[in-house]
Amino acid sequence: MAATAASSLSYGIGGTQILWVPQGLLEQIVSTHSSYQTHHVDLQHLVNLISCIFQNATVSSSKGVEQYTQLIDMINKLETVDGMRQALENIRNLSCEMSCCVSTMASSVDETTMQMLRRLKDYSWNAKVVLAMAAFACSVGESSMLVKHRNTDPIAMYVETLKGHRYTTTDFTVLEHIGLFKAMIDVANTNLAFLAPSISRIPKEVHSIKDAIACFPTAAYKILRIVLQITSILSKKKDHFESTIQELNVLANEVSHINNILQEKLTLCLRDAEKYTYEDITIRITKISISECIDKIMQYVRTQGFENLRNKHLLFLISDLDISIDEIKVLNWLYQRNDQMYEIVWLPIIDLSMSYDVKRFWELKQLMKWSVAVEPTRVEADVVEFVKKEWHFIRQAIAVSMTSAGEVVCQNALPMLWTWGNTAFPFSDKTEEILWNSIDERHGWKLELVLDDFIVPELRSWIENRTTFVCLFGGGDISWIQEFTEKVKYAAYAAGVTLKLVYVGKNKAKLGLSKTDLSRDINVIESEFRWRFWTKLESILHAKIRRGKTTTAYKTDVVIHEALKVVGHGGKGESWAVFSMGPDPMVTTDGETGLTIMSNYLNWRQDTTGLRFLEGVKHYKEVISRDVHGCIKVHLPVLGRVPGIMVCPDCSKVMDMFYTYRCCDE
Repeated sequence: MAATAASSLSYGIGGTQILWVPQGLLEQIVSTHSSYQTHHVDLQHLVNLISCIFQNATVSSSKGVEQYTQLIDMINKLETVDGMRQALENIRNLSCEMSCCVSTMASSVDETTMQMLRRLKDYSWNAKVVLAMAAFACSVGESSMLVKHRNTDPIAMYVETLKGHRYTTTDFTVLEHIGLFKAMIDVANTNLAFLAPSISRIPKEVHSIKDAIACFPTAAYKILRIVLQITSILSKKKDHFESTIQELNVLANEVSHINNILQEKLTLCLRDAEKYTYEDITIRITKISISECIDKIMQYVRTQGFENLRNKHLLFLISDLDISIDEIKVLNWLYQRNDQMYEIVWLPIIDLSMSYDVKRFWELKQLMKWSVAVEPTRVEADVVEFVKKEWHFIRQAIAVSMTSAGEVVCQNALPMLWTWGNTAFPFSDKTEEILWNSIDERHGWKLELVLDDFIVPELRSWIENRTTFVCLFGGGDISWIQEFTEKVKYAAYAAGVTLKLVYVGKNKAKLGLSKTDLSRDINVIESEFRWRFWTKLESILHAKIRRGKTTTAYKTDVVIHEALKVVGHGGKGESWAVFSMGPDPMVTTDGETGLTIMSNYLNWRQDTTGLRFLEGVKHYKEVISRDVHGCIKVHLPVLGRVPGIMVCPDCSKVMDMFYTYRCCDE
């Protein structure tokens, strides 16, 4: 389609004859281009650097101090741009190909131009032009440096001789005078402008953008060819150089002419861009089916060449760029221990109406041990719309579970994965039902439900040793923690049990205290391990809510009762404690009650030593907690669907529900 359009355009519109190429050559040019661009990088910094190099090439060393300072600043900024490393490697390769073409004449200008296009196949046509200009600027910068120092630095003279530049005249002020540098910068900026988000929002069927896209292949080919011709001319010996000024002038005019054509098309596109806001695009999005959505996602994957995903059970991890580092670390841990039962593919979703944080995307991508389907801006609008409406993606990450046969068995497997780990494979509703049915609702509130060997590697030995008394606690009140832990230590010692103190912070958002704040005998759970603990509790509640346990089973389901209490205390940053021994059900208390129990140990110690210590804690809690009701307030992230009615675990009253909108963790 692009080839046909470009051919008719070149013949039919006056003033664009410079872009005409024979049909056979046009087909060759188009064949060098990948229809799906996988290399994306912010090229603005690169264009700025090209401009700076051209400016420095035309000033003497003594007059260029300010320009050099500016250049150093440009280079420092360039090094922070994500995706630039690959682009710089391509630029170096292009520069080498240009030098080889000039010095050895091993291939013609046309052949080298096609080689350069093939090397840049994964970039857009506009990006190809910018990268070619950068390669030319690289050669200019090197020659300028050698020329400026040839008479003062012997090394510069030697290098210049070895490179064959010793007898060339490279007066870059001439290039500036004839407008060559300006023409090159102008055409680079024009191509850069076509990559702006406002232009990308124009529907491809609109005449202005369709007309512009049609001429991109030949424009890129012509510009790259001209760059090669200029490089060849600049390499000629001094006695031939003066006779080529006119030839350089002609080439500068050709670049300007091509840029004028592109500028006219850009003006029309910018005019149309004002008509197409993101809201307009959303209205025109075609609704797609689940099979069409999966086909498109898998097409992204196939384009990336991930052969290891064939015939695999897949988890489509769908998130924005605010997904937490802790969440990725926990998922990495589970993924690397799944015995190749499943593969994960990240589908990043962003607001298509706004620019996104490219650096953040690449940081997240480097952290992930699994495949990334596509760069965020390449996710089509209809896919984004489907994910939001049909799979209920809002802001919290979800993982859609799909079998090797292409059947979606769960729209969000993450709560299942956080609760049960890889045991939940294949992450279907049926599997989750089986796992929960294996838990006794009356006696299932046990240590292994809220902890695992990721959070506490010693967990199994603690459970197997029936005389090990484990105390989980949280909150940010250092005074309470100091007093509470001293009382627990005394009671455990007097009861003859081995004590393990585990501090898990305030909640997932509020980090609480660190190891340096607490005594050495306290096992402080931090970073992704703390995130895992609190997310596990939230996931337990989400599972109970989905299974309808919030109203019908509030009198019998101890698990949801106790999980609500811990998450409720954590939501308010309050102190709390959970006590456990061996495989027995745990005892949950608020901070004040827990401190009272341990402070009054001498009052209830009779017949509660050794294996009966936890039983004594439970009994005394029941005695002092009669007719006492503490308010419960629970904050749960909305994982696609708004939860239903919740019942207070203490008084059995239906709890009020409020919407909370929060931009970030507190």
